[in-house]
Amino acid sequence: MSGREAPVDYYRAIEEEFVRRRGAALLLSPRDWTLIGTWHEAGIPLRIVLQGIASVFDAFERRAPAGRRINSLSYCRQEVLSLFDLHRSLRGAEAGRPTPGTSAAERARIVARHLGRLLRDARLAMALASERHHDPLVAALATAASDLRRLRKEAKVGAFDPQRLDSELRRLEDAVLDAALRSLQEDEVRRAQDDADRALAAGRARMTPEAIVTTRRAFLARLLRRRFRLPRLTLFDDTP
Repeated sequence: MSGREAPVDYYRAIEEEFVRRRGAALLLSPRDWTLIGTWHEAGIPLRIVLQGIASVFDAFERRAPAGRRINSLSYCRQEVLSLFDLHRSLRGAEAGRPTPGTSAAERARIVARHLGRLLRDARLAMALASERHHDPLVAALATAASDLRRLRKEAKVGAFDPQRLDSELRRLEDAVLDAALRSLQEDEVRRAQDDADRALAAGRARMTPEAIVTTRRAFLARLLRRRFRLPRLTLFDDTP
């Protein structure tokens, strides 16, 4: 079980996120509902499933022809499982309790594979930023790509610390998002900030000042990723 979410909340959150990202109403199929149940029974945290869905749609939107849509939650299955493997491997290593059945070599392979995907996506985003002459973003993505190559080499031989890896990736993410924000025109920055404020309006009264800042930052990050087709460079998204 997930340990936090009741089954109905788990099912509803996944359905709502999938439909929201799809951008058009869709009734999940019996196969999709069964898949959600399988994830819940496997103990896959809700945030891992939601991040898997986000990663799949982010990648799809960067590459798919306009007008095409993802029509089944099954399209996200492999990404969710890969993220869950990564989550278990890193958290187990961090706590000094290797995941049962996962050797050090397998853990290194999982991490290196994930970093390789981030590197590929960073290169694609850099090529697009170069075409659009967003020089600060090109420079930030070039630095990120260089660091991702180094981290991937370290991971391949098992020479990585989960906490340090997470910290380095968050540093790269912050640098890329900052460069993306600086690549916007002033009126685009204002619109993005206004969009974030409007999205927060309904729940602002119930949120702490810290939660408002964190949620606003997360919303702006999503806008920037969509605007510049940026990959999510952090291992796991802990923001709301």
